[in-house]
Amino acid sequence: MNVEQFKSIILRHQPAMQRMAESLLHDEADAADAVQETFIQLWQQRKELDEVASTEAYCIAMVRCRCIDLLRKRHKVIPVDMQLSDSATEDTEERYRKAIEMVYRLPQQQRQTILMKYEELMSSEEIAQRLGITLSNLYTTLSRAYASLRDMLEKE
Repeated sequence: MNVEQFKSIILRHQPAMQRMAESLLHDEADAADAVQETFIQLWQQRKELDEVASTEAYCIAMVRCRCIDLLRKRHKVIPVDMQLSDSATEDTEERYRKAIEMVYRLPQQQRQTILMKYEELMSSEEIAQRLGITLSNLYTTLSRAYASLRDMLEKE
């Protein structure tokens, strides 16, 4: 699949993808981020698009999965029967402190992107613009940061 064919598919399905993302995320900016991240993923998988029966269904399913992943990351489910005692609050504070320590052990650019995304709540486009990098480079940096954090967690 060449660039022009890919652009044609994206332009045709972008409005439906945006509506799906907005209906799940209830935020236009987050929805736009999810759609853009899905476009990157679709570009990386563009060879498989030739074999897909319905590119519209495929694109919408991919953005839906991306949104669900984002929602899962945002909302940590706490069992109803769990009582928040002082010790539970202290445990949560301790885990947060450890997480922040891990973030500060990351290389500078990875640390910067994580802090901008989760503390400053900046969109991917804002982060890329502030750092002067492409969105693709930003996603690579974030992916490496997440992998490093997972490795740190596994070692503890």
